[in-house]
Amino acid sequence: MKIAIIDKKGAIIKVENQVLKVDEQKIPLRLIDTIILASNNHLESKDMINITKEGITFLLLSVQGKDSAIVTSTQNKNADVKLAQYMAQKNALNFAKYFVSEKITRHGGHLREHDIIVKIDEVLQSIHKAEDIATLLGIEGSFSRFYFSNYFALFPKVLHSGKRTKNPPLDPVNAMMSFFYMLVYNLITIRLLSFGFEPSIGFLHQPFRSHNALSSDFMELFRADINAFVFRIFDEKIIENSDFTKKNGVYLRYEGRKKIWGEFKMFTQMLEPKIDSEIANIRSML
Repeated sequence: MKIAIIDKKGAIIKVENQVLKVDEQKIPLRLIDTIILASNNHLESKDMINITKEGITFLLLSVQGKDSAIVTSTQNKNADVKLAQYMAQKNALNFAKYFVSEKITRHGGHLREHDIIVKIDEVLQSIHKAEDIATLLGIEGSFSRFYFSNYFALFPKVLHSGKRTKNPPLDPVNAMMSFFYMLVYNLITIRLLSFGFEPSIGFLHQPFRSHNALSSDFMELFRADINAFVFRIFDEKIIENSDFTKKNGVYLRYEGRKKIWGEFKMFTQMLEPKIDSEIANIRSML
């Protein structure tokens, strides 16, 4: 993903001669496929339309990153993929087993990197024998509790409350997990759209209101990578406790976001081929 991140309050954004201008900075549009707008900016609708015509997608974030929106071209792609995706619903259980087994395998591998003993053979056998989605979700939930009890123990206690909290996150570690989960979930949605998938129709997760269930399915494959990234930015003190505000939850301050964007861009460069490979894999299974 060729991502441009604009997180400058009051920035004036224009397009001239196939060049994106952000105040005095200039970026050729050919070098971008996704623009993340993380602050209140000035951008006219005609410029936004001209940018999307070039195949560039916007990801808009609210001030604290709690809400987001995707703006993309109205041109639909690969209707045959959507039809195959719909028809594959009759085999949803097999797809769901793939997502859950891969999630548990990858999370187990992450814990082993920190010399934590993890035994997943029996769990994987239970997944293989599962006869419905509800059973799979129960297996996944049980393993997640084990995983997080060990994951949070990797951090200093001042950074976490020892459990997963969201909507709102209640400590810095959960704040960063939720923030990066939200970003990657949206980037996966953008990639699924570019491949011609319908993101709202999943296999493991069920459609609900504006929830992109298929994006959540794919997220299960990359949560371990994101969790490892969260651990690294705290372990290397790229961000610290003082970078967060505590009001109706715990959120990264504007100044803190500026510290992590460069790291996040490098992380997405590592993640992109993995995402594309998994999307291609699921497409081959349809």
